[in-house]
Amino acid sequence: MIVLDRYEGDFAVIEQDGVMKSIPKKLLEPNIPEGSVIIEKNGRYVLDNDETTARRKKIAELQNSLFED
Repeated sequence: MIVLDRYEGDFAVIEQDGVMKSIPKKLLEPNIPEGSVIIEKNGRYVLDNDETTARRKKIAELQNSLFED
């Protein structure tokens, strides 16, 4: 799984298999939000909507479980 961690100038910092690396921002499709799951297709990175939604749902459930009685 590749996750877009953050943008830094002309670069995007991604996490892949626990390793952080910077890639040129121009390799990503425009307007991908930080924290999104992306996939590589033909040398470019595109948003994986299904995995991003599932990941955000799991994170929300984990956060909610911290505050349950």
